[in-house]
Amino acid sequence: MKTNKMISSLVLASILMSGVYAAVAKKPIDENQLGMRSSDLYSEVNAKPDGTRYSTDAAGTSKKIQRAYPDAPPMIPHDISDFGEITKDNNACLGCHMPDVATTVQATPIPPTHFTSFRPNVALDKSGRFVEVDHDKIVKQDLKGALWQGRFNCTQCHAPQSQGKLRVENKFKTDCLDPVGRKYEKRSYLHEDLEIGVKVGNGL
Repeated sequence: MKTNKMISSLVLASILMSGVYAAVAKKPIDENQLGMRSSDLYSEVNAKPDGTRYSTDAAGTSKKIQRAYPDAPPMIPHDISDFGEITKDNNACLGCHMPDVATTVQATPIPPTHFTSFRPNVALDKSGRFVEVDHDKIVKQDLKGALWQGRFNCTQCHAPQSQGKLRVENKFKTDCLDPVGRKYEKRSYLHEDLEIGVKVGNGL
């Protein structure tokens, strides 16, 4: 008896689902409504992007952007359109952000992590190539104020922010800020965290 009731219920459910599918199938969705653009998917003629609007504030006159999460690289709040290409030998960012200058011009100073090498233990061979000495050991090397060349490309991590309209609202909220002091909003503690990582990595 129970088996018959179950079979009857399944048959009835199938009939109802078929009816719903048939009702929906009568009203197909226009493929132009599938995307956010609401335009022809086979042509870019009607695609009109909102455009990118970076800050035009001069360096030193802009308002700092709050870090998105602890130890996040600060974003660039000012205009960099006339800075030219950043290379190892030509970097306009250093003119204001080197620690010995930053305080005077009220710029964010480059942190100690950028003047420190955290490479594995390597050495140069006779041909000038790096060879591995000890893969398991991390060698922390203070470069005495010289910028580590692995960090010369500032815009690899730091970037100007566009003021364009968001197609999808960003609802990201960090949940790892210190609930009392919110100390991570003002500065990075990455150097201290890396120190711990070096000690753990070297078994100290």
